[in-house]
Amino acid sequence: MADAGLRRVVPSDLYPLVLGFLRDNQLSEVANKFAKATGATQQDANASSLLDIYSFWLNRSASWEGCSQSIREQQQ
Repeated sequence: MADAGLRRVVPSDLYPLVLGFLRDNQLSEVANKFAKATGATQQDANASSLLDIYSFWLNRSASWEGCSQSIREQQQ
């Protein structure tokens, strides 16, 4: 059962992070088009970066894969 205290995350929550990533990497023309198309605004300076979030996801996925492998081995 999902924790009632957690809010549902939607893809548009990442828009400010994507916009910041584009600007940080000197892709200003793409960033301007992205902002116009999505209505995204610059991210909060204290927010995690898109790369930090992706790294966390990769690490979590790797941990989950290891856990799943361990469960499969126990079932055999």
